[in-house]
Amino acid sequence: MKSNYFEKFSFLVERYPIEIFTFEILIGILIEPTLKTAVFLFGGVIVTAIIANGLKVFFHEKRPEASLKRKFYKNTFRLNRRSFPSGHSAVAAFFPTVFFGSVLFIPFLIFAVIVMYSRVYIKSHYPRDIIGGAVIGVILGFLFLHLPSILRI
Repeated sequence: MKSNYFEKFSFLVERYPIEIFTFEILIGILIEPTLKTAVFLFGGVIVTAIIANGLKVFFHEKRPEASLKRKFYKNTFRLNRRSFPSGHSAVAAFFPTVFFGSVLFIPFLIFAVIVMYSRVYIKSHYPRDIIGGAVIGVILGFLFLHLPSILRI
């Protein structure tokens, strides 16, 4: 049975990912208000999005047919019509990884799972796209989590 509220939420996530993930960054900065936190969160999200979306150039996987019929994808650039890996899932998985051990870990993890499920729910991605994006987000989150000690910052 479909939930009208969840469907609306899913389409909001699809259309406004920058705003939603910026809000998560701001929450992270409120919990740990340092310039270092801000730089690492913004930088991490940008790098994660670039890598996830850059990989779409190499993997020519089309999105599910139902999503390509929606006006949102008809009026968008060609790269956005590719599905693997999911950029939304990559960025969503980045946050709980970076905040592992923090009070934000569980809320960010729950939100990430909801975002990932929503991408399949509205037929914007296949499950493999979500898994691929999540793996990228976790790997990059882990790298960014340990970057300060690697760079001795």
